[in-house]
Amino acid sequence: MVKQRADYISGESEYSREKSNPYEMADYLIDQKINYRGYGPIGFQMNDDILLNQVTEVLLRNPHVDASEININVNGGIVFLTGHVDSRKTKKLAEVSIQGIPGVKDVMNFLTFLPSP
Repeated sequence: MVKQRADYISGESEYSREKSNPYEMADYLIDQKINYRGYGPIGFQMNDDILLNQVTEVLLRNPHVDASEININVNGGIVFLTGHVDSRKTKKLAEVSIQGIPGVKDVMNFLTFLPSP
């Protein structure tokens, strides 16, 4: 009992390096549905130019968003969308499609929509 408590306090788990192989640890993480996508090392901040390229690529690849009238600016990981789209649904879809990009802290969606005549 004392050893288990000491292991717990020191950060050891049932899957410590001495007790298992990396494949068992990967299986454990998958089974637990643990997802660390988007979590970088302490102090890491994605470069705004890289984020701008990634946001642009996501919008280019989205078959439901016409990005031809969208302006994108990134400042400190915050994405600013301005310009025009064809509907309220497209406005929301543009925002939602880029929220999951690692490094994006927030999306400020200032898009306006002009309904077709």
